[in-house]
Amino acid sequence: TQSTWAILFGGATGDTGKYAITGDTYCFDVITRIWKKLNTLGTSPSPRAAHAAVAVEANQMVIYGGATGGGGSLATDDLFLLDIRNGEDNASWTLVPVIGTTPGRRYGHTITYCKPFLIVFGGNTGSEPVSDVWVLNVEKAPFSWSKVESKNDVPIQRVYHSAALCQTGNAQNMIVIFGGRSHEQVALNDTCLLYTSDAADDLLC
Repeated sequence: TQSTWAILFGGATGDTGKYAITGDTYCFDVITRIWKKLNTLGTSPSPRAAHAAVAVEANQMVIYGGATGGGGSLATDDLFLLDIRNGEDNASWTLVPVIGTTPGRRYGHTITYCKPFLIVFGGNTGSEPVSDVWVLNVEKAPFSWSKVESKNDVPIQRVYHSAALCQTGNAQNMIVIFGGRSHEQVALNDTCLLYTSDAADDLLC
């Protein structure tokens, strides 16, 4: 069934200094352990790597940002939605209409979904790592991004970190952010908490 799929889009293949940026969409069935390349419909994202992706609702996924090749070229600041609710043979990409200011072009960031918010944190803008937080309410049209001003100390700027949403217990609706690489190219091992309730408005470290 569709609930047993893992989805992969894009990325870089090859060795350091000799790699290719891809724009293919694959699904992996965790039961059969078989990969399948999807012939998607609609407006697909351009090939990219170091982008961020997250599932929103059942059988839907969004991606944002990424790098498109050498020389510091970055993907657009568009938001794309992959819809596989009609099955793998009818998977389709859609360019999500967004108004106003966006988080901008970036790579090595994270995007997390805490219903109804998409939350982008950190990454590199092409010139430097950042530690800003942006949210988009998927239930409020027209869709627009809002920059969150933290009430607490902000973590240091970082890229290539990881983030995950806690869904149970005392940490429910907290996003745990770990590690990454600093502006000085130092590997980080700190843990930060982004607390979301009715809005993503508290950043704790």
